[in-house]
Amino acid sequence: MATIKAKVQDAASSAKAGIDKAKATAGEKVQKATTTDPAKKREAEEKKVDRMHKVHSDERDEKGDHSVERSGRRTIVTGT
Repeated sequence: MATIKAKVQDAASSAKAGIDKAKATAGEKVQKATTTDPAKKREAEEKKVDRMHKVHSDERDEKGDHSVERSGRRTIVTGT
């Protein structure tokens, strides 16, 4: 049961990350379309890359939390 719950949480994290990535890409396209200055276009692209890195790290952190929850439930204490 715990594994199913963790898998669902991982899927939800991936879906949220996908939405955030799409938002970053759309924001970049809007910024690039509204300006003719090459420096601002580069800035928009750099901002998108930064947002993508943040999304990836947040997704890894959330999935890591789920795996810790899973492993914590299965901890076996032996009497050695």
